[in-house]
Amino acid sequence: MSEDNQVSNEPVGNVDTPPTEVANADASVIAESKKYRKRSQAAEAREVEKDNTIAELEAQINSFETNKLKEKEEFKALYEKVSVENEQNKATAEKWNQYEAQKREQLLQQLSDDEKAVWESSPLNLLEKYVSKANSAQPQNPEHVVAKTRDLNIKSENWASMDSETRRNNWSEIVNSFNNKN
Repeated sequence: MSEDNQVSNEPVGNVDTPPTEVANADASVIAESKKYRKRSQAAEAREVEKDNTIAELEAQINSFETNKLKEKEEFKALYEKVSVENEQNKATAEKWNQYEAQKREQLLQQLSDDEKAVWESSPLNLLEKYVSKANSAQPQNPEHVVAKTRDLNIKSENWASMDSETRRNNWSEIVNSFNNKN
């Protein structure tokens, strides 16, 4: 019993654990992945460098050609080159202006007079969106007619008392009256 009552003075949980080392196989895998990562980063950097160099060289070639023409005092060739580009741009701009005017007129014809005044000067893309929304709006209850009342004239005949031939002849009315009740 005296042994049960004795308190131990040994520290609990303060035992120093030795540091664990990474196995050689794991270290080699890590080193290999680092090597591949560095290689891919270097390749990406070279690719960006090449793209930048190509862009710079293209700009230099263009400026060199222009300078060469200027040196030869061939301003006429430069003028003709710019004139051709300008004419192409003018033709494209004219086509676009015609298209825009026609499209705007078509869209404005779909609007009421009050809305035309508001949307006349708006950009074409906004006008198209508004007209498409206005045309796609469905009425909440398309079957409803304002001045029409419901047909409340239900025949008070007793269908059960009819003979079979009369019932056969008036079957659609019987079904309709049944559906109207429900």
